[in-house]
Amino acid sequence: MNKILFWIKNARDIALPQSILPALTALVLCIGAEGFCWWTGILAIAGIAAAHLGMNLADDYFDYRRDSRNRSTLSGSSIRARMEKCAYISSGQTTIHATGKAVAGFLLTAGLTGGIIVAAQYFRQGTEQALAVIGYALAGLAVGISYSGGPLKLSFYGLGELVIGIMFGPLLMLGMQAACTGIRFSLPMLWMSIAIGCLVTNIVYVHSVMEVKADAELGKMTFARLLRHRSIMLVFCGLFTIAPFAILLAGICIGWWSPWFLLTLLTLPMSVYLLCSLGRFAYGLPTDDNPRWFMGPMGNFDKYRQAGIDWFLIRWLLARNIVTFFCLIIIVTQIVILLCK
Repeated sequence: MNKILFWIKNARDIALPQSILPALTALVLCIGAEGFCWWTGILAIAGIAAAHLGMNLADDYFDYRRDSRNRSTLSGSSIRARMEKCAYISSGQTTIHATGKAVAGFLLTAGLTGGIIVAAQYFRQGTEQALAVIGYALAGLAVGISYSGGPLKLSFYGLGELVIGIMFGPLLMLGMQAACTGIRFSLPMLWMSIAIGCLVTNIVYVHSVMEVKADAELGKMTFARLLRHRSIMLVFCGLFTIAPFAILLAGICIGWWSPWFLLTLLTLPMSVYLLCSLGRFAYGLPTDDNPRWFMGPMGNFDKYRQAGIDWFLIRWLLARNIVTFFCLIIIVTQIVILLCK
């Protein structure tokens, strides 16, 4: 058990809400659809969590094999270097070989849950529904491995953030829909998944914008570095941060979702503040890095301030909280609507 907990912790389980919340949102939106099955949906969430942990470790595995140097000696200003995500390998707590085995373990667990779901869909609804689940699972695996693994190694070319958006948005949510209903594709779910995928992308992208100079010292290519110009970086931040509300509004106008989903606009001030704050930071202007009541939980911020990472965490945590509240509002609203029917 201690060994399992060791790998779960080092697989950055703190990031699991980035996959579990979109999956849970898709599950709740599917309630009442023809062919809906609770237990395959819940099993799919467990499989998604295992796959997420496996992919995080796979990123460490490929990254460490590419460059095993201590990053903190290369750039003392980098949050990435200070957190040293591969420290459990470089410190000698484990080996790169054992990390590869842990990756395989998580992915095999995800594959086992997926196999059960495929079998269930085959016997419940037929071959086409089972193949849809297989298709989304294989696409997610291929894209996830391609994040930092061969032959594409997309994150090494500054496309890692976009890969994350595709994985935790369309592939995850459409795959979730196929797993719990057998529906192979639907435009409303694709539309919603794009909105949530943008918000998840923004968590990583905000990190990259703040760390653009430090990443250059480390030789790490990110989407922010690929864009080069601060003004263009901020345009994309606006796209990832504000566009989801326009996407949701369009879906409501079409009639896909209840007008009560407009309650997600309660998170709009968080998005606007994040965009403005990141803009001031990018241009070197004074910023007031103090948590506000509308930003959501910020952990022990005094501790972050003493550690000198408050400037980073206030915007990173805000980006995370936007996704969290956006999904939770949709989940709770949809459940209330279903209960009131």
